[in-house]
Amino acid sequence: MTDPCVRQWQDIAPADAVDTDLEFDMTITAPLNEGGERCPWPWEPQQLVGAPLGQYHCGYCGAMVIAGVPHIDYRELGRASA
Repeated sequence: MTDPCVRQWQDIAPADAVDTDLEFDMTITAPLNEGGERCPWPWEPQQLVGAPLGQYHCGYCGAMVIAGVPHIDYRELGRASA
């Protein structure tokens, strides 16, 4: 269960997150990469709308993600080594 005082990163538009760094801001959730590290700016992949659909490494945390869709949270896949 999530803390109701913590905002979900998915509820924040990329334009509203410009000065946000989720690596240290614990008032907002953040997806984890394969190494269990918080992604400091997970809005990058979803902004690649119109790019060829495919996997690439997130420029902020190095996670393998998919262009045009929200950042994958490896915690939910059970593959983050936190």
